[in-house]
Amino acid sequence: MTQKKPKVEFNSRGESGNIYRILGLVRSALRKEHRITDYNDIYFAVTNCGSYDEALKIICEKIDLIDLDGLY
Repeated sequence: MTQKKPKVEFNSRGESGNIYRILGLVRSALRKEHRITDYNDIYFAVTNCGSYDEALKIICEKIDLIDLDGLY
């Protein structure tokens, strides 16, 4: 059975578009579901990737990431 992805909304043009702000939102969403190991894996991968776009792709593997500005 596949786990449902938690939903995280952000504004890519605003403060919430900062990758560390997004990671904070992701941490909160996964903590509510007792999935802190998933968060640790995401954090490690994101902080070791080469670009913002790559970081968002990594996050989207476990999170339903929604850009309210529609850029991503």
